[in-house]
Amino acid sequence: MINKKKNIIKITTAVIALFLVFLLCAHWFVKHKINQQLQYNLPQHITINYNSISLNLLLGNVGLDKISFKEESKGNNKTKIVLKAAKIAIKDLSYIDLLFYKKLSLNKLKITSPELTKYTVLDTITSYKEEKKEGIFTNPISISEFKITNGNITFLNAQKTTAAKAEHIFINLKDVVFKADKEKNTNPLEYKYSNISAHKLYANLGKFEEINAEKLKAQNESILFKNLQLKTKYTKEELSKKITIERDFINLKIKELALENTSFSYSKLTSLLNISKVYIAKPNLEVYRDKLIADDFSYKPMYSKMLRDLSLKIGIDSILIQQGNIAYQEKLTQHIKPQKLSFNNINATISNLNNYNNKTTTVHTNSLLMNKTPLELNWSFNIHNTTDFFKAWGSFTNLDIASINPFLNTNLRATAEGDMQQMYFTVSGNKQKSAGDLKIKYNNFKFKVLKKDRLGVNKLLTKIGNLLIKEGSKANPEDYRYGEIEVERDTTKSFFNYLWINVKAGLLDALTGKGTKKH
Repeated sequence: MINKKKNIIKITTAVIALFLVFLLCAHWFVKHKINQQLQYNLPQHITINYNSISLNLLLGNVGLDKISFKEESKGNNKTKIVLKAAKIAIKDLSYIDLLFYKKLSLNKLKITSPELTKYTVLDTITSYKEEKKEGIFTNPISISEFKITNGNITFLNAQKTTAAKAEHIFINLKDVVFKADKEKNTNPLEYKYSNISAHKLYANLGKFEEINAEKLKAQNESILFKNLQLKTKYTKEELSKKITIERDFINLKIKELALENTSFSYSKLTSLLNISKVYIAKPNLEVYRDKLIADDFSYKPMYSKMLRDLSLKIGIDSILIQQGNIAYQEKLTQHIKPQKLSFNNINATISNLNNYNNKTTTVHTNSLLMNKTPLELNWSFNIHNTTDFFKAWGSFTNLDIASINPFLNTNLRATAEGDMQQMYFTVSGNKQKSAGDLKIKYNNFKFKVLKKDRLGVNKLLTKIGNLLIKEGSKANPEDYRYGEIEVERDTTKSFFNYLWINVKAGLLDALTGKGTKKH
């Protein structure tokens, strides 16, 4: 009996010992396989270093401490990507997939405090040839939950200055599949759930403009930016010294920009962005143009052509703009301070903004001119019409002339007085010419032409001009005077200039012409 008990103890001890030996061997083997995959089965232009590996075979957990990843541009050995992280932790690693199928499948991957730097000008697509490696990174990687906590990312340009960056990045993705073979997979990253946030986002848009946002929050197909700003890098005075042809100084601030039901797909031939709704809350746009700088005589395409020529295919069902403001200034003379022309409390709806389907794009806007006069402006176009045909229509009610006189003074060297009660216009045209009509209701409208120094009235020009202006519209049927519109477009100027010269032509005809409706 005693011998039997001793034999049981010996067998048990031997089994435990064998299990421990097996566990130690398995631990060594798995650790060796991980090291082998990270050190020897990567492409030549990629290197990974780390301080230590922690491993729990029973739970299937792997941890890499103080890891650094480096990718070099093929052919010239210049650094393209550098990634450093305090820790990368893997939980519930599937050994069967790893050892027998050379696939990486895990329950959770967490990267703590990563710092990613990418040099944007370096391209890995060259004639550089390398021997194809076999390993886990050539097969799809499956992760049930992927997390990044408190990360930072920086993109550097050729001058090693910041092209874009974001701070305090938190990412949570679920049911992730990463397909490493870029040649075969146009969408290398797939997931079923996402929750992403970041702060202090910045992007350099070129020599003159930049964009930044205080916060980004994205959950699944919904994206929200807070305190977004698109602006010129320089002050108005500095910009004038840096340009040789006119360029607008801009400062656009948006309190909130929200995108709903967003989807993006791409292939080697095209990329497609679909958004069901864009909501823009309280945009505030300041535009300043120094007209003392030489004019830009380059061709200005219509909006329909600009959309048609985009390499990115977009489809936005609707854009809603609420409580917006626009202020515009022109500097025409050296010693006279330019006055602002403002459009306040802008509410607008843009429908079917797209460049790949046959739906007509429509724009409807309401605003207050100089925060006083109600304005309505609408237009529509279809990107498939290569003549860039459009329709536009609009109106104002009870024009507050006193509010626009400072702008008329500095920009047109004139002031106006009288009573303008209503104005309506309709225009249709293409990229070359347009035609339409306008009607206006007014009484006792007069204007004064100022001297060049704007310190007095040019009485002769004022008298001649007012002689041309007809009496008020009461004598006409329905108390309106009518004007005909026929305009040729200046292709070196914008669509809004085109729209303005249409309205101006109609106004001049209504104020100085017969004023009767054409039948």
